[in-house]
Amino acid sequence: MHPRLTTASRAAFLLVSVAVSLGGAPGTARAWTYGDTLTTIMRPLVNLPAIVQRGTAFTVWASAPSGAGAWGASLQLGGLTIPLTPSGGGWQASKDRWELSFTVPANTPEEIYSLALSSNATATDVAEHAVKVLAAFQTDYYFAQISDTHLPTHVFSSGGFIDVTDTTGMADFDAVLEDLNVIRPEFVLHTGDLVNEGELEEYLAMYEMGRAQAMLSRLRAPVFVVSGNHDQGGWDPTPPPDGTARKNWWRYYGWPWLLTPPAGDPYHSQDFSFDYGPLHVIGLEGYINNGSYDNYRQDIWGAQSFTAEQMSRLQADIAAQPPGTKKLAFYHYDFGGTLGNGQPGPNFSQINPTALGLDAVIWGHNHGVAEGSLSARPINLGLRSVIDRRTFRIFRVSNGVLTPGPMHSAGGTSTAPTDSMSFTWSGPNDGTRSALSVTINNRYGETWDRARIRFDMADHDSSFTATGGTVVQTIFEGGVALVEAACVLPSKGVVTVSLQATAPVAGVKPGAARGPALAARVNPWFAATGRLHVSWTLPAAASAVLEVLDLQGRHIVTLADAFEPAGEHESRWDGRDASGVLAPPAMYILRLRAGGAMRTQRLVLVR
Repeated sequence: MHPRLTTASRAAFLLVSVAVSLGGAPGTARAWTYGDTLTTIMRPLVNLPAIVQRGTAFTVWASAPSGAGAWGASLQLGGLTIPLTPSGGGWQASKDRWELSFTVPANTPEEIYSLALSSNATATDVAEHAVKVLAAFQTDYYFAQISDTHLPTHVFSSGGFIDVTDTTGMADFDAVLEDLNVIRPEFVLHTGDLVNEGELEEYLAMYEMGRAQAMLSRLRAPVFVVSGNHDQGGWDPTPPPDGTARKNWWRYYGWPWLLTPPAGDPYHSQDFSFDYGPLHVIGLEGYINNGSYDNYRQDIWGAQSFTAEQMSRLQADIAAQPPGTKKLAFYHYDFGGTLGNGQPGPNFSQINPTALGLDAVIWGHNHGVAEGSLSARPINLGLRSVIDRRTFRIFRVSNGVLTPGPMHSAGGTSTAPTDSMSFTWSGPNDGTRSALSVTINNRYGETWDRARIRFDMADHDSSFTATGGTVVQTIFEGGVALVEAACVLPSKGVVTVSLQATAPVAGVKPGAARGPALAARVNPWFAATGRLHVSWTLPAAASAVLEVLDLQGRHIVTLADAFEPAGEHESRWDGRDASGVLAPPAMYILRLRAGGAMRTQRLVLVR
């Protein structure tokens, strides 16, 4: 089963997966391009999301001039836009950034959304898969750990050539994503080596960071990622200079100021923390900087992590937590830091959970690590890799007690050839059906008591009933009803969940989009076939502006700017910018603003 993407997720995935001829190594059948590099929004991000209870506020970090104003933000899910209420914050002079507070409306459906942010000094910026909205923080839940995805492949480029079509790592990650999207942890912790060679964005046209970004956005849970030695390092014989991988990480996953941090945030490593109820989670970046992977500014980052700065910050963070807080640290590996003589320290010499006052530490790096003690406290566990092994682990939390489960493999590998969770659908899960069922064979030796199935059903103003599960939420978005059905998947058991449309819903549909709609008829658009037709709809007469932007939010051309009546409209683009020059092949943003609402769509232009 490959769950159907929402409009927003589908656009993000197109960004890096559409098969177009934009260059690349000779003889390859597919080329890739950039993902969404950072512009205005610096947090939350796809790898560092916000988890917020509806009716409450969260903080957005923004890079913009100090004189910016008229800040506005919204949550986006395909065609659904939910405006956020500004609730404080402002320019932080000592940090050289904006820290803004926005409140989520109390009736917002539980979902993970993209965040759109704009001001009078910046174009609208969108962070995909960045805000998870909850009805309430749970006291009985589970979360997942994954590690070492090594996207897109575990083949190295040191010979000066790599098969760009090799996506074996993406296939392994896809198998784990498929199962986690049904098991439905509250959040996912990724303990590093997200990509295989962090310096391969432009070099050999691999765009590993961009591809990884799109895959992360397919998770239906928020995912927090710390970097590993492959993320912030390359491979010694590869031509890109030292520091390329680290800078590439900053371009996608934050933050550009880490080389020369501001006085109010004087840290050089992207370490962070977040809270889920009384659980405090601390992420630490890990790397090797002694020349075997990278050798960039040892005066700052030493021979390897963790630096004295990182350890001091970690200890202060732990000490600041109130009594009763459970504290978990996750990182790629304890490489041992740098000794006084500048040489690497021994592995496992810095993170002693007992001495530090941590309740749990979890890590990756060792792809075939043996199962540790699940009963020992504090918890100190490694995890095998996603690549080649398709491994994950579930941690259960009940009334403050944290209990790790065993390592699981999603299957389909040489060591676990049988698919551990298979799905048989009665028809396509693509928004065209009014009745649909799925049979799930859970071969794992663990019961998933908080599982959810996402049905994409035809939107005919219907309500839905389920057998074998319980409908917990329906979101009407872009002509499709996104229906969540909760169920229990027993260990070594088979369950069938069926969904059936019933009578039409009276009144306004919950979660329905109340603004304009936007759709490019062809995406990707091959310009040689003729002008692009863009359809857009207004629910009421309004002043409407339809324009094309590049991925940095810069204006390319205006397609419509007038007061228009309610109903369907169409605009066309000939592929030229406002000055009449042909726009180069790339990813663009279609943006429609009307009636106080905004719709955006990603568009691939191919020449």
